[in-house]
Amino acid sequence: MQINLGIQVVPISDRESGFPVIDKCIELTQNSGIKYTVTPFETVLEGQYEEIMTLVDQIYKTANELSPELVINIRIHSRRDLDVVGSEKTDKFDQ
Repeated sequence: MQINLGIQVVPISDRESGFPVIDKCIELTQNSGIKYTVTPFETVLEGQYEEIMTLVDQIYKTANELSPELVINIRIHSRRDLDVVGSEKTDKFDQ
C-alpha cells in the first residue's frame, strides 16, 4: 500500500556543518524516483512502503557518515486497506 512518511534530519552541529548533511539527504530523495515535497521542517515522501523504507535507510546511513551526531524524526501515515494520498489532505487548501 502507498503511505506518506515525513522525515526530518537534524544534525547536531553548527549551522554551517549541518546544512550540507540535510542537502545530501534531500539529494538522495530527489534521485530516488519517489514522490516528495520539501518543506522548511521536513520532507514528505509518498509511495510504496518498501521503497520509502529503503530510502529512509539510505538517508540514515548517509547522514550518520556525514554528522557525528544527529536526530531523525519520522512520521508515517498508513491505512490498512487503502493508499494514502497526500493531495486528499491538502488540495482543499490550494489557492
